[in-house]
Amino acid sequence: MVSAPWLVRFRWAVVGGVAVALVVGWVALALRFDVRVVVTLVTTLIASNAWLAWRVAADRPLGLGLEVIALLDVALLTLLVLATGGPSNPFTIMYLVFITLAAITLGARWAWIVTAASIGGYGLLFVEPLQALVDAHAPHANFQPHASHQVGMLAAFVVAAVLTAAFVTRIRAAVEARERALADARRVAAQRERLASLTTLAAGAAHELATPLSTIAVTARELDLAATTPGVPAEVVEDARLIRSQVERCREILDQMSGRADASVLDPPAPIDAAQVVREALDSLPAGAPARVRVVVSGTAPPLQLPRLGIARVLGTLVKNALDASDPDAAVEVHVTASPTALQFAVRDTGTGMDEATLVKAGEPFFTTKAPGTGFGLGLFLARTFVEQWGGQFSMTSRPGAGTVAAVTFTAREAAS
Repeated sequence: MVSAPWLVRFRWAVVGGVAVALVVGWVALALRFDVRVVVTLVTTLIASNAWLAWRVAADRPLGLGLEVIALLDVALLTLLVLATGGPSNPFTIMYLVFITLAAITLGARWAWIVTAASIGGYGLLFVEPLQALVDAHAPHANFQPHASHQVGMLAAFVVAAVLTAAFVTRIRAAVEARERALADARRVAAQRERLASLTTLAAGAAHELATPLSTIAVTARELDLAATTPGVPAEVVEDARLIRSQVERCREILDQMSGRADASVLDPPAPIDAAQVVREALDSLPAGAPARVRVVVSGTAPPLQLPRLGIARVLGTLVKNALDASDPDAAVEVHVTASPTALQFAVRDTGTGMDEATLVKAGEPFFTTKAPGTGFGLGLFLARTFVEQWGGQFSMTSRPGAGTVAAVTFTAREAAS
């Protein structure tokens, strides 16, 4: 979209162009017109642009200012053309410029409004009572009200105006769609680069930590077995089991960082059974957690070819996050909605929700709203990356106090590609 400062500069150029054209017409071409009317119109143009420049410089909201300016430009052009030659004035071509500018700056709706205003303004040039403002020596000054030449000129202008508005609005829509596609492609590329960096980091960390973690795990197991003998304090038993659980957590973190939520040769795409995916996701939860999950399935899933284990891991991540965000006794809902062309998994929690700033950051690597030590900030990032790599859509909606809904959607067309 063209910015307001650019529009200010463009309108100053228009003011200069109008002034030069009027001077040249008066001096070099001996055209005569009512100077008072013309000066009043040009002064109005200057005043309106000075107001717009002031609002822009002061960073004040414009509201419908740009839309009003666009209609004002059409009105001033109509009056200037009436006062300086009527339909014979070659500057009637400026109507098409204003239509193009409206299509670029204001969008399709206002482009058509400005087009209608321009057609109406151009039509006024042929109204006989208004031609009193036109120079009597102009080539087209004295028209017959229904002359075929007038009708032809008006018809040609209407066609040109409509085609200009349609063409420019289509171009703008195509450019915006292209920009959105490029932005999405850049975002996906950035995600893949970050995932590759995490994988490389995790591979190095796993290589370096494999031996000490294995040693700690073996030692902790021996301590756990030794602690079962009579007379060993209960605290020792708990400490040994805590060491083992923390070792497993370290391995889990390394697994997440290495991107194992992504598809691999061990998880090839296959026809998806939504019910089986949900069961596997719930089986991955801690003991007692599945009882808090309410599953609602509706519809018949399309024949999608996707990595089943990867989808189950993604769904398990979303359900675990929802359980962590909700009260300990609150339920989490999983809605599986299927149609002949799409399959969606939506997980709804009853937590505190997120504000807009937090929602924007959700899914970035190493960003988490959980308490320190309870979350690594990679689950949502890996889930989103996996879903988008397989042609799906990942979305989150949330409001403070209203909980959060995380949705994963695959369509038959996207999955096939």
